[in-house]
Amino acid sequence: MTCPTAAAVLRAGAGRSPIAIPAEALPLDGFHTVHDPLSARVLALDDGTTRVALAVVDQTSVFEDQLARLLTLLHQATGAPYEHCLVVASHTFSAPHVFPPDRLTGVEAERNALLSRAVDDAVQRAAEDAVKGLRPARLGTGDGVCRVNVNRDVRTPEGWWLGSDDGGPSDHTVAVLRIDDEHGRPIALLMNYAVQSSVMQSPAAHSPTREVSADLAGAACREMEEHLREDGAVALFLPGAAGDQAPYLTTSDPAAARVLLAALGSRLAQEALRTADAITTGSLSRPLGVVSEQITVEAQVPPPELHALCPTRSYPYRSDGRTHAVITLLRIGDLAIAGLQAELGVRTGLAVKAASTAPVTWIATMVNGGAKYMADTDSYDRCTYEAMNSRYARGTAEAVAARLAKLLGRSA
Repeated sequence: MTCPTAAAVLRAGAGRSPIAIPAEALPLDGFHTVHDPLSARVLALDDGTTRVALAVVDQTSVFEDQLARLLTLLHQATGAPYEHCLVVASHTFSAPHVFPPDRLTGVEAERNALLSRAVDDAVQRAAEDAVKGLRPARLGTGDGVCRVNVNRDVRTPEGWWLGSDDGGPSDHTVAVLRIDDEHGRPIALLMNYAVQSSVMQSPAAHSPTREVSADLAGAACREMEEHLREDGAVALFLPGAAGDQAPYLTTSDPAAARVLLAALGSRLAQEALRTADAITTGSLSRPLGVVSEQITVEAQVPPPELHALCPTRSYPYRSDGRTHAVITLLRIGDLAIAGLQAELGVRTGLAVKAASTAPVTWIATMVNGGAKYMADTDSYDRCTYEAMNSRYARGTAEAVAARLAKLLGRSA
């Protein structure tokens, strides 16, 4: 990607649509009722030469067959080339998965098909609205600070496990991309923050109290959109390097969840809005760009069952040949978004941002699929949950970070 001699002219549009889960689709994947709505949001960008479509879907993860279908929908609905379409899961822990059709049978397969169609329809509508709304736009970035996240790796007498460590590393940066029309009215706010949307700690699968929720990211985006309702702006959430980052308050009680989601979601939303208010927007400084590549890395055998994992001082990591790590670099003016399928830990994310020579760098995970955790070497030494529950071998995070630094240097 080379710098232009003159600023490119940007057009932008955004759309959102609820994922209307049919009543007959529940219970599904252990969820029985809907606590708050799931949504699909799409941002379309066009600089006259390149068109990009970014969809953020309120799901825990997106499997390969669904990803291929959603990318095709985005391509057809927006006119963006297939390779310029991106699908990101907001990574709420409280949404039923859309499983591949061959994974289920009987009534579960029928309910899964209903949910799958509901997600497809929502992405389709949001994408169509985004393209209809394309208009001349200006953009700018800014950073705020919000402490609703906390490092979840804690030391116990038996070994490292999941909890809340206020002294552990975290990235509290609320990064915001503001996109306005030519009259200064916001079209979209894109927010990047290192946290898993897991305020609602779901009880055991198939519990009658397990509820569907867009969780923290959904609560924040809804409040931002309500604040900007006169302009019809869309708020999109990109999860950052959050493999070891959780909300600092969580609950498995649905009534308490309403209070916590409102409080934490509002705290995050208000900081994003305050940050957006301070941003001065301008012309696109360089053409849009999307680059994707696969890196060959060492693999390890994942645990056969997650419930078998527990705190330990030693763990038998076993080699499993090689696998691929997928990297996507999205360039929007001065902003470089390093996107990965895998969930990086916060220290790796901070290292990538520090090494980048791009004017503004974000780390986004759950981009074009999900690939579980990509923990740093120290996590393997400590035998953290993220290291044990990984498809990637020790050293992968550092190798990926080095490659990202090179890509980000070239794009500066």
